Amino acid sequence: MSKRAMGHSKTGTLLAMVGAATISLGALAGCEAPDWENPDYVAKMLKEGESAEKSIALENLRKFPEERYSEVAPALVEIYMSGERDAKEAMSYLVQWRVPEAVDAYIKEMETDAAGYAGAAAEALGILDHRAAVPKMVAALQATDNNERKQGILRGMARMSDPQMVGPMVELLKLDADNFPIALHAYACEILGNIGQENPGAINEEARDMVVLGMFLSNNTNQNTNRECGLAAQQIGPTMVPHLVKTFNGEHQAVNQLLMKYNQGPDYAFPPNQAKLVSAIRLGSMRAPEAVELFMADLQSEKSAPEELSGRQSVSWRLKEGNATDEMILALGDLGNPEARELLEEIVSDEYTNDEWDEITDGLIELQLRQDAATALARLGDRAALPTLMEMAKNGVIIDLEKRFAMLAQNGQPGKEEERYQFNWMVAQAYAMLADADQRETYQGLIDETDEGGLKEKYTSFLPAFDVAAECGGAGDAAAQAACYGKKIEDENAVVRAKAAYELSRLPVEVASPVVAEAISTQNLETRELLTFAGYRVATPALAEAVGELLEEEKGRSNDDARRDRNRLKLLHAYALRSSQGGAQAAE
Repeated sequence: MSKRAMGHSKTGTLLAMVGAATISLGALAGCEAPDWENPDYVAKMLKEGESAEKSIALENLRKFPEERYSEVAPALVEIYMSGERDAKEAMSYLVQWRVPEAVDAYIKEMETDAAGYAGAAAEALGILDHRAAVPKMVAALQATDNNERKQGILRGMARMSDPQMVGPMVELLKLDADNFPIALHAYACEILGNIGQENPGAINEEARDMVVLGMFLSNNTNQNTNRECGLAAQQIGPTMVPHLVKTFNGEHQAVNQLLMKYNQGPDYAFPPNQAKLVSAIRLGSMRAPEAVELFMADLQSEKSAPEELSGRQSVSWRLKEGNATDEMILALGDLGNPEARELLEEIVSDEYTNDEWDEITDGLIELQLRQDAATALARLGDRAALPTLMEMAKNGVIIDLEKRFAMLAQNGQPGKEEERYQFNWMVAQAYAMLADADQRETYQGLIDETDEGGLKEKYTSFLPAFDVAAECGGAGDAAAQAACYGKKIEDENAVVRAKAAYELSRLPVEVASPVVAEAISTQNLETRELLTFAGYRVATPALAEAVGELLEEEKGRSNDDARRDRNRLKLLHAYALRSSQGGAQAAE
C-alpha cells in the first residue's frame, strides 16, 4: 500500500473513532445537544448530570430565573453537604438566594465556615426568620474567636428577635471597646432593641443597665455606639426610664467609671456631666413623663462647675452643662406638659441666664438657650405664653451681644441687622408658630412699630403663618382642618409648611395621625423634621407603619442630613409602635 493510501486509511480510522465517541456522548445525554442558555437544561444537568456537567451547570446558574431557585436549591444543598469539589460555589449561590430549602446547609456553614461564608449563611437564616436555628447561632457566636465571623452571625441574629439572645448580647456589651471591634457592641444593642420592641419583658435589669452603658462606649478612633444603644432604649420603652434617671442623677456607677477612664487630657472631652447630657437627650426622645419634674428641678438650679475642676476640665464641664441645659429646654417643649410653661417663659425673659446660669453662658450661649426656650413654648402649644413672646420680640435683648454690636457700630463697622436682632425675630417666629389667626392684628402692630428695615422685613416674612391659620382654622371641623393643613405641607413657602406641621400636632389624634402619616414622606427634610415632632403627638400603629415604609424606601440615602433624618424617623417609628402598648408596658 502506498504511503498516501496508508494516510487516507489512518484518517478514515480516526474520523470513525471521533464519530463513535460523539455517538456515545450523544447516547449518554439522551441524544440531547447541550443548551446552557436554557434554564430547563441547566436544572436537569445540576440534578442528573455527571460531575463535569454539574460544574458547567453551576457556572450557568448566574442567569437562572429567581422564581426557580427553590427548584434547584436541593441539588446545591446536596453538592455542599456531600463536600464535593464544587461545594464552595454551591454555597455561594445559596447564600445569595436565601431559600428555605437550604436551612440545613446554612446551619452547617455557619458552624464550620467550610466554604468561607459563615456570616452570610447566618444572615440568610435571619432573613428567613428561621428561629429554630437560634440556639445554634448563639453557640456558633460563642465558639468562634474570629471577630469578622462573629459580626456575620450577629447580622443574622439582628434579623430575629429571640429572648435566648439577651444573655449573649449582655456579655458582648461588657467587652472592652478598645480591644474588640465596637461593631460587636453596636450589634448587641441593635439586637436587644429588636427583642425589646417585640417583647419588652424579655429585657432584664442587667440588659437595660448595659444598654445605658452602651450609650457611652467609645474607642480610641472615636467610634461610639450612642446612636444604636439610644435607639435600643427607645425600642425597649418605659422600663428604661429608671435606668436613665439614675444616669442623669450621676448614680450609674459603671457609667461614672467609664467616663472617668475616658476623661483624659488634653481635651477632657468626657466630664461627669456627659452622663446628664446623654440621658437628657434619651429621656426627651422617649417622651418620658418622669423627665418633666427632673428637668425643671435641674433648670431651676445654679449652674456652676465643681470646685475640684480647673483649667480645661472646668471648660469642658461648662460646655457639656450648656449643651445639657439646651437639650432639657427643648425637651420640655416636646414633652408637652403645661406645667413647664412658666419656667420656659422665665428663661425666654432672662430670669435665669444672667444669674443662676452665669458660669455656663456667654452672649452666644445665652442667645441659643433663650431662643430655644421660645421654640419650646411653640412646641408646648400653650397659647397663654403668647404675651411673653410678643414682649420679647419687641424689647428682648441679649446684653453681651448688644454691647458687641454697639462697639462695632462705634468703630464704623455696624453688624447686620438680621444678626443683631436674631433673638427678636426668632422669638417672633415662635409667636407666629404658636398663635392662631386672631393674633394677626397684634402681630401686625409689632411690624408697624419696627423701624429697622432688616428686622421689619424678617418680621413680615412670618405673616403667612397667620394666613394659613385663618384658611385652615376656618375650614370646618377638626378633620377638615387637618386635611387643609396636610395640603399645605408641600407649599412653596417654608413658613406655611412649618405652621401646618405645628397645627397638625395640636389637632385630635384620630384626624391628624393619618394626615401626618401621608405628609411625612415629603422630601423637604426641614419640614419632615417638624412632622416628626408632630408624629409624637399623634402617634398610632398606623403612623408607625407609614414611617417604617418610608425608612425602607429611603435606605440608599447616605449624606449627613439624610442620616440625621433617618435616625429621627427610627426613633419615631419605635415610639409609634409602642403607642398602643404604653399602659401595658408601664406596668411591667
